[in-house]
Amino acid sequence: MVNKIKLALRMGWFMLSKKNANSSGDYDNASGDYDSFFSSTMGEHSLNLIEKMDIKPGQDVLELACGTGFITNNIAQMLDGKGSITTVDQSIGMLNIARNKLKKFSNLEIKTSQDDMMNFLKKMPDSSFDIVVCGWAICYTNPVNFMKEVNRVLKDNGQVGIIETRVDSEEVLMKAFETVLSKDPSYLQRYIRIELPSNNKILEKWFEKSKLKIISSWQGEQPLPCKNSDEAIEWILRSGAAAGFLDVLDRKREKEILTNIKNQVDIIIKENGELNLSHTYVAGIASKAL
Repeated sequence: MVNKIKLALRMGWFMLSKKNANSSGDYDNASGDYDSFFSSTMGEHSLNLIEKMDIKPGQDVLELACGTGFITNNIAQMLDGKGSITTVDQSIGMLNIARNKLKKFSNLEIKTSQDDMMNFLKKMPDSSFDIVVCGWAICYTNPVNFMKEVNRVLKDNGQVGIIETRVDSEEVLMKAFETVLSKDPSYLQRYIRIELPSNNKILEKWFEKSKLKIISSWQGEQPLPCKNSDEAIEWILRSGAAAGFLDVLDRKREKEILTNIKNQVDIIIKENGELNLSHTYVAGIASKAL
C-alpha cells in the first residue's frame, strides 16, 4: 500500500511538472515491425471501419495518425485515382513507411505531414475534408476537444471514423506493468495521459459532446497469438502497443523492468493456468450535422 501511494504521488509530481512521456520514439522503434505484428492482427478491424464509411472517388480525405499507411493504402484504392489524401503522424519512422506505400498512387493528390494531430487540425480551414479517419490514436488527445476540431474541418455531411483500443486491452500485461511499478516506484520517470474508452458508448458520448451525429458504433475483441510471457513482451514491443508506456520508464533500466514484467506475467499464467491475451477495441462513425 505504501509503495502504491508513493507511485501515485510520483505520477502526480511528474504530471504537475509537465515531465511528459512522448510516444513518437516508441513508434519510431516499432515502425519496421508494425505491419507484420499489429497490422497483420488488427488490420482487418481497421478495414471494417473504412468499408462501413461513405468513401468514394473525388473526395478529400484526412487521415490522422496514419502510422505505416495501412489504412491509407486501402483508402487510396477506394478513391480510385480521384481526390486527395492528407496524412499526419508524429512518428517520422511510421510516416516514412507510409510515404513509400503511397508513391504508387500518382493520380491522387497526396500530402504527408509530420505533426501532432491537434496542432495540425487547428491549422486547417473550416470545411476542408469529406472524410476524417483516426486509427488507434485518439487516446493521446482530449477526445472531445479533438472531435470538436474534426467537426469543424469536416464539410457538410462529411464523416469521421474512429477505431481505438479499449481500456481492458492486454489486461494481463497491464496488470503486470502496474504491479512492477508499484513494487518499485523509482522505475517511473515521466507521466503520460492516455484516455482509453471502456466501451463503444463512451465513444458515442464523445461524438455527441462534439455535436457530431452518430451513424454507428461497435466494439470487439481480437485474441493475440501469444502463448507465453516471451511472446507477450515481444508483442507489446514490436506491435507498438507499448508506445508511450515505455517512455514513462527509466530508460537506463528498461531491460531490468521488462524482465520483471515478464516474470510477473509468468506468475499470472501460473495462477490462471494459461495466458489469455487479447486486444479489445471500440469503433464508430459519425457525420457533421447540418
